[in-house]
Amino acid sequence: MILERGTEMKRLLCFSVVVLCLWSVLPLLAVDVSDDNSYVIIETQGYTVHWKKAAQMGYMQAFLTGGQNSLIGIGSRALYHSSSYAGGWNDWAAMTEWEVLEEGGGKAVVQYISEDAGSKEYTCVASYYDSVPYIKHELTVTNTGNTDVISFESNHDPMFEPNMDMDEVMTWAQPFPHACWVVNDGFVALYGPEAEAAPLSERDGRNPGRMGLNHNSSGKSLSKGESATITYYVAFGAGDEKDADDLAADVQDEPPIGGAVSPVGSLTTSWGRIRTGY
Repeated sequence: MILERGTEMKRLLCFSVVVLCLWSVLPLLAVDVSDDNSYVIIETQGYTVHWKKAAQMGYMQAFLTGGQNSLIGIGSRALYHSSSYAGGWNDWAAMTEWEVLEEGGGKAVVQYISEDAGSKEYTCVASYYDSVPYIKHELTVTNTGNTDVISFESNHDPMFEPNMDMDEVMTWAQPFPHACWVVNDGFVALYGPEAEAAPLSERDGRNPGRMGLNHNSSGKSLSKGESATITYYVAFGAGDEKDADDLAADVQDEPPIGGAVSPVGSLTTSWGRIRTGY
């Protein structure tokens, strides 16, 4: 009996040592979400991005870990959605609400809500992962007016403006439309598995241009209260246009979730912070 107990104690001790060793070498997988007066800030192992609260909401700064310069220049807008209807162009405006839907285990899901100057409400649910450079966006348009509208149209779902000098925007058609721009520190890319094209344009003939995704074929006529959703991906990564192109094969894969959780990982989703009035 004493021998059996001794053997069991040795097994437990060995197991504890292995667990401690693994804990010491495994990376701490966590996505941290915070905010200040101007931005919702998402920090992962590979990048830190700032989501602008004021009009037009969306990513306004993106820093790769260890990098000194943002991949996006600060301007009135960078990533945004827009449609030409009701007599003019209507971009998504300031953020009206945001909420952390999930956080822990190397993943965070954040919901951002904005309205445009017409009758569209935009709800963007973004999934951030600590292990990959791409971000999943599930974007829902809801008609809040009394006149029917088309959910996605005008080649601006979404549009991304660099607000800085860079050489060119690259686009590809296969395996599905995607586009990127490259600066010294890395690349910014859009991937549209449901898109029909990845258009780019010169801003009034000036460099740099703009890149976007065309989801016009996904457009649906929406009556008041009706919604439609598209899914696309944004990436902030190290490397060049080849790395951005290669990433297209992976963006639809759900990264494995595991490892150590962030300090808020055990809390319920009711912890999610909501901000209004921005």
